[in-house]
Amino acid sequence: MASLQNPTLATCPTSSGSATAAGRQTKLCGAVHAIQLRYQLSPVTIKTLEAVNSSPSRRDILYQSCQAIEFRSFPIKQAERTFFREINDHTAIPYPLGENICQPWQKAFLFIQMEMQQQGWPNKLNAKARKELQQESGRLYSLLDSVLRCLIDLFGHKRNGRAVNTALDVLRSVRARVWEGSGNGKELLQIQGIGPAKMQKLVDADVRTVHQLSRMEFYHIERLLSRNPPFGQEMKRLVANFPLLKLDFELIRRHDSVDIGSIKRIGETSASTGVQTDMWIARVVLGYGNDKLPEWKKRTPWTTLVVEGEDGRLVWFWRGSVKRLRENKKMLIGLDVKQGETLKVTFACEEVVGTMIRQSAQVG
Repeated sequence: MASLQNPTLATCPTSSGSATAAGRQTKLCGAVHAIQLRYQLSPVTIKTLEAVNSSPSRRDILYQSCQAIEFRSFPIKQAERTFFREINDHTAIPYPLGENICQPWQKAFLFIQMEMQQQGWPNKLNAKARKELQQESGRLYSLLDSVLRCLIDLFGHKRNGRAVNTALDVLRSVRARVWEGSGNGKELLQIQGIGPAKMQKLVDADVRTVHQLSRMEFYHIERLLSRNPPFGQEMKRLVANFPLLKLDFELIRRHDSVDIGSIKRIGETSASTGVQTDMWIARVVLGYGNDKLPEWKKRTPWTTLVVEGEDGRLVWFWRGSVKRLRENKKMLIGLDVKQGETLKVTFACEEVVGTMIRQSAQVG
C-alpha cells in the first residue's frame, strides 16, 4: 500500500508459502519498524496502534490514536480542568467519557471533538489559559495527523481495507474540523466566512452541501444570508474551488489464475491477502469536474482511492495530488479478487469533507 507520507512507497508483500514463520515475523517487524521511522513515533505508540481491533469504528480510531504516548506532553493544567469537564458533560460531542477527566490523552480526545462541533469554546477559561491552549492546539493537531497517518499505514500493511477507509474518514474529518457525513449542513462550515448562524440560514433554505451552494446564483446567496454585494460573487469564486471529484471504475476481464503469494503490479500495487483469488483487470479513470485545478484553502488537495473486498480486505490503494488528475488519470490495474464478490470503491479528498464518491462493482 502506498504510504500517506510517501505515495511511491509500498509495504512489503506477504511471504511466500515456503518461507519460515521466523522469516515472516522478521518481514513484518521490518515493515512496521519502517512505518515507525517514517512518522517518528515511539515503539510504545506503534504497539498501541497495532492493538486497534480489525473492524474499528470512528470512535475506536480517534480513541486509540489519542492513546499515543507522545500526547503526554499535553497535560491538563489546573486552569483547564473545568473547561474539559464542561466539554465532556455539557456539549454535544459524539464520544463523551464516563470517567474522571485528568489524563493528557483525554485532553486531545475531548478537544478534537469539541473543535469539530464548530460551536465555539465553552466559557470556562481565563484569558491566559485560553491563549496558551490556542498556542498548544497547533502542535496537538500536528501530532494527531502523524498518528492517524501512521495508523492508516499499519492497517494497509495488514491489508485491512475496511479499517483503512474508517481511519481515512477520521483523518479527513479532523483536517476539515467537521465530521464526514455529519449532515445538517455541517460541511458548509468548511467555507471561510460561513459560521453556525449562516449555515442555519442556508439549511433553512434546503442548501446543505457545498455542491448545492456552488450552483446558486450570487444574488440568491446574498438574499439568503442578508449580505450586500460583492459578497455573493466572492462566495461563488470561493466555492468554485471546492473539489468536484469524478470516478469511473470498471472490471474489464479476467486475467490468468495467478500465484497470490506475490504482489501483482499493473500500473500500481495491488494488495496480496492470502485468500484464493483470481486476477482481474480493471479500468480506473479519476478526475475532477471543476473548470480549473481546484485549490481549497490555498492548498492543492490530495486524494485517495481505496478498493475494498467484500470481506473487508484491502484490494487496492492509490494516493495522489489533484494535480495528477488534470485531463483525467487513467489506470489499468490488476486486482486479486474472488468470483462473484462485490467490491467497494471509495475516492475522496484526503482533507476535505463532502468530496467522497462511492461505487460498487461485482466480479464476474
